[in-house]
Amino acid sequence: MNKKMKMTALLLVGLMSLSTMVGCSTDKAAQEGESTANGKQESTSDATNSDEPVNLVWWTIGNEPKDYQMVSDAINEYTKEKLNVTVTFKYASWGDYGKKLSNIVQSGEAYDIAFGSSISGYADLANKGYFADLKDLLPTVTPDLNAFIPEELWRGVTTNGQIFGVPAFKDSAQAQYWVWDKELVEKLGIDVSQIHTLQELEPALRKIKENDPTQYPLILAGSEGINGFMPAICNFDTLATGVAVKYDDASATVVVPWEDPDLMENLKIIHKWFNEGLINPDAATLTEAPKYRAVYAAQGFPHAWENATDYPRADNHFFGPAYSTGTIQGSFLAISAASQHVEESLKLIELVNTDSYLRNLLAYGIEGEHYNKVGDNSIEKISDRYDVPAYTQGTFFNMYTVAPAPETMWTDLQQQQEEAFASPALGFVANTQPVQNQIAACSNIIDKYQPSLMTGSMNPEEVIPKMMGELEKAGIRDIVNEIQAQLDAYLGK
Repeated sequence: MNKKMKMTALLLVGLMSLSTMVGCSTDKAAQEGESTANGKQESTSDATNSDEPVNLVWWTIGNEPKDYQMVSDAINEYTKEKLNVTVTFKYASWGDYGKKLSNIVQSGEAYDIAFGSSISGYADLANKGYFADLKDLLPTVTPDLNAFIPEELWRGVTTNGQIFGVPAFKDSAQAQYWVWDKELVEKLGIDVSQIHTLQELEPALRKIKENDPTQYPLILAGSEGINGFMPAICNFDTLATGVAVKYDDASATVVVPWEDPDLMENLKIIHKWFNEGLINPDAATLTEAPKYRAVYAAQGFPHAWENATDYPRADNHFFGPAYSTGTIQGSFLAISAASQHVEESLKLIELVNTDSYLRNLLAYGIEGEHYNKVGDNSIEKISDRYDVPAYTQGTFFNMYTVAPAPETMWTDLQQQQEEAFASPALGFVANTQPVQNQIAACSNIIDKYQPSLMTGSMNPEEVIPKMMGELEKAGIRDIVNEIQAQLDAYLGK
């Protein structure tokens, strides 16, 4: 993996170096991609201006930005010259997108590209043949895209030997951080760089409590408890309700995490903290954590909290980066199996991922209208009239950074991704249909006990045996056996 990603890094350096010469130019020739002696990009399109451009429909998540038409016109001027392609973007709100995409796909409504994620029912739709298989097209139609994205990411969007999406190469491997009130830990002399485990976190929590006995150092909310508890604290890649594999288990044995002795020890620590007043007493029923917390866990990447405006934060990395099917499927682009323009759609996705000018136009809008440059690869936003979720569009690694984050943020993230390890179940998506009744029953049981366990509100040594007894009766072993058989088949065992 490291060799491939180092080759990728070299490709990106070249692309981004080129983009600094032409990516933000308002000169029409630069935007049209004419080949000149001063290094402006050469058009990759074989089409002539006399050809009627192909218009692609691209469904995405979020609300349509106020300046959609302005930015869309600029995008289409560029993509028409480069590929003889234009794009119509269609938006569905955050809460409705998963259902909307499913309805669009299954109703036969015409579209070409759609944002996909684990929340949008991708695996089920892919298994039913609604998305185009890209496996044979990638190396021939878009070889630069094929080489740019690491093999692990392609595995993460492969089902039944077929590739049904283009993953966004970004923070695709999960990294977990402790995030702190920077001024507080500096005042108390807490060296956060040395804190990784719960045991190492405890002295810091006590020092924060001693500084202000009226406050709770670790504020938790609901069933999640500490963010990333299952993967980052307990090393589990969850495959289906109630079952998982350990990240470091080469045998890929499916287990019930609640039976794991390490998980029990971690829950006992959290329960002790709860009894000692280090955790808020309403943790099990709190639905949303407050904006200010002295310390909390979060998924992130280098410099992720440097743009915080409410209070300054310090952070330290304590888990990962780790690839799993879920982390990779957090953002990808699928192409409709019914599209009349599969190759054109794939070429457009390639251009987004390899052309800095187009990538930043999609992500940030138009220079002078929506942002200003403050460095070679750094901007400040000056308008909210074009506000879109850039993570849904493609890679981060040919994008500008937003000040005050450093210009090295994306290169630092890419370097972090080079260190990623993978779940032994990478690429596997469970078919829960054969055990849907057992999963429904077990899910209800877990939901009943998990908030109290994850927040320390109840003694795990008393609750887990009771919960496991109910899970056994509800068919947890059926789930284990079914998912193990599917995983073994996937791995070719």
